[in-house]
Amino acid sequence: MTISSMGGLPDDDEPASPGQPLRGIGRGQLLLVGFQTVLRLLVGFLFIFWLMSLVPETPEDSVAYPVTVAVAGSAIYGVFFTRQLRGVYKARYPTLRAVEALILSAAMFLAIFAMIYVMISLSYPDAFSEALDSFSAYYYALTVLATVGFGDIAPNSVPARSVTMLQMALDIAFIAVLIRVMGGAAKKALMLRAQEAASGPAKDQTGTA
Repeated sequence: MTISSMGGLPDDDEPASPGQPLRGIGRGQLLLVGFQTVLRLLVGFLFIFWLMSLVPETPEDSVAYPVTVAVAGSAIYGVFFTRQLRGVYKARYPTLRAVEALILSAAMFLAIFAMIYVMISLSYPDAFSEALDSFSAYYYALTVLATVGFGDIAPNSVPARSVTMLQMALDIAFIAVLIRVMGGAAKKALMLRAQEAASGPAKDQTGTA
C-alpha cells in the first residue's frame, strides 16, 4: 500500500517529473521518514534547550551581557538557519524537511528573544510585570509572536519595551520570509530532481543510439 497524497514527497525509485503526478511512498518508508523527522526535531529542541540553559541565573550590573547574548544569539541563529536551508536542498523529501526546518527555525528564533528577555529581567528586576525565567520568557516571546496579548506578562521598562517592539517588527518579516525561503528551497529542490529524472532516460537513449 502506498500513500499518494504526501504533497511533494517523490518516490525513491521513480522521482516525479513535471508532466506526471507524484507517486506515493510505501507505509514502511513513510514510518521511517517520520521517525527520522521526529528524531531530528527532538535533537533540535534539545540543542535549543541547552542553549537557553547557558543564560546565567544571577543579575549583571550593566546591559553589556544582554547585548552580548543578543549578538551571539543572532550569529548562532544565522548559522542554524543556513544549515537548515542546506538540509532542505539535500533532503530526500524536501517538502517534509522544509516543514521541519520551519519548526526548528521558529523555535530558535523565539529562544534568542527569550534569552534576551531573561537577561533584561535579571539586570532590571522591574523590567517586566513579573520576574522571568527561561520558561516564562519563552512563553512571553511566543505570545508576542502569536499576537495573543494575554496581559499576564507585560514590559514595564524602556529596554524591555524596546526589545519587545523589535521582536514585533521582526515577527512580521520573519513569518513571511521564512515561509517563502523554505518553501522556495523545497520547490527548487523538487524541480531540480524532476529535471534530473527527465534528463536521465534521454541520456541513456543517446548513449545507446
